[in-house]
Amino acid sequence: MQFKLLQFYKVLSNFSTSLISAFVPLLIYQQTGKIYLSVLCLVLQNAFEAIFTILLKNFTYKKPQIALMLRLIPIVVMQVLLLFLAKSPWIAVIGCAIFTGLNYALKYTPSDIIFAYATPPDAKTSTLALTRVFEQLGYVLASVVGGTFLDFIDYSIVIAISLGLYFISSLPLMIFYIKNRKVKNFNNEVISDAANYFENKVKDGKGKKVCKKITLRYCFVSALTFGADIIYLTFIFIVYLSSGSFLLAGFLNALFEGLDGFFTMILGKLDEKYDLTYWAMSAIILMGICAVIMSFTAGSVLSFVCFELIAVLWSFSNIYIYQRMLVKSKILGITNELSYNRRVARLYGGTIACAFGFIGAPFIALASGIMLIVGGAMVPSTEEKTRQLMVDYLENNEIAD
Repeated sequence: MQFKLLQFYKVLSNFSTSLISAFVPLLIYQQTGKIYLSVLCLVLQNAFEAIFTILLKNFTYKKPQIALMLRLIPIVVMQVLLLFLAKSPWIAVIGCAIFTGLNYALKYTPSDIIFAYATPPDAKTSTLALTRVFEQLGYVLASVVGGTFLDFIDYSIVIAISLGLYFISSLPLMIFYIKNRKVKNFNNEVISDAANYFENKVKDGKGKKVCKKITLRYCFVSALTFGADIIYLTFIFIVYLSSGSFLLAGFLNALFEGLDGFFTMILGKLDEKYDLTYWAMSAIILMGICAVIMSFTAGSVLSFVCFELIAVLWSFSNIYIYQRMLVKSKILGITNELSYNRRVARLYGGTIACAFGFIGAPFIALASGIMLIVGGAMVPSTEEKTRQLMVDYLENNEIAD
């Protein structure tokens, strides 16, 4: 039941919040005329999200449903601050960055934790792909509708629509939490039979060491492959700079989300039948090459084509690596800890990539592309090494395959 509620939440919440949040860098530039303020907002929001994710770690572990409901507060404050961009740009930009960071800290880790709670240890890749498709559906609708609204309607009206829809999206999960909070094992991490069999799975010194090594490897690759997400965040900004149209930026973004959702479902099916490790490596490296090309052709038709090609390949970064990390973490009983560390690592990578925007917006794509190429090249060794670490550890502790 909670899995279905999570899908409903993702569709409507992503639609409602992205009506505005997807266009924040554009709104900052439109109201202030200063590119560096848009870049500053992107850098600070990644940094503040990392800070809030660390500070709210225990809370998001124990009460992820309430965390999602509380997103309404930073969403309200952030969107109100946008109204003061023209009069007090520095206060508005820094405030938007802080509360956007808090908003995302209350979104991504809690959503991952609920997904882990609501799915069995042997969940298939197609299950993860399905939840990703629901995310994309909300983004597709918001990109087109939000772009249209912002071109033709005052954005204070869009803010009111956004807040109302978000409240509706989070209400079912909140009701579910209230009804089930006293049920035994509610919001407890689901782990595999192997982890249940091995009662002291990570309490001994060797277990902690193995889990740390696996965590570090996945976090490092995740930080590098977050470059694709940064390109997604900044591309519509580059489109707006060249065209001046929210609608065109929104349309290209919607096409990206649609392609990503479609090919995510295909990957989910193929991954259950074939070993796609080297396909994933090639796809992520190709994303990096496309990003580098975009940095030199910003605003051209070629850059638009490269952006949409990244959408076709993006699922290898978002689904393939995450699925394997999720399986291993459930076997070892460290899903929450690894999900949390993965998110923080990705934010570190994102902060570094966005900082290159102070040189020029295309340099964000260049830095992200280089990160993707390096991260993609590391995928096969990361998967093999983490698999071997886990297998050796479980075999030495007499856990059957």
